[in-house]
Amino acid sequence: MTNESIKYIAIKMLADKGYVVDAIYSYLVEGERPSVLAYKYGITKHTIRGNIMRFVEKAGGEGKARKLIKLIKESNAKVSPIVYKSDGMYTCLLCNEKLDEGKLEKHITTKHKAELQRAISYIVSKVEGKKKQEENKKEVVVNA
Repeated sequence: MTNESIKYIAIKMLADKGYVVDAIYSYLVEGERPSVLAYKYGITKHTIRGNIMRFVEKAGGEGKARKLIKLIKESNAKVSPIVYKSDGMYTCLLCNEKLDEGKLEKHITTKHKAELQRAISYIVSKVEGKKKQEENKKEVVVNA
């Protein structure tokens, strides 16, 4: 599990873009096509592909990315957004700054590092818990 891939997911969740996590999961685990996901989430297939490619790259390959996104989804690791969207602009709930979408993720990574670190730690703990749970199930099956 790479910290960069978890950080990528944490930023998306904090930026109220949880659909990116769902889209990555649907593509890597369920085999859904980018064009179908683009229609479902109302964004371009190029954006979907870009998100998938960045996550796979940060995870260190498609196999690792598939395992990680599956663990994240199955562990029910959810992070509450720290922004809300109104009239096409985002407002940061922590500092009340108004942001356009292009500056949103940079704002989170530069101005709210502590919140980002908390989100990363939370996701890591949920994923580690899920991994242990799966290892315990395998042990029970082997010992049976």
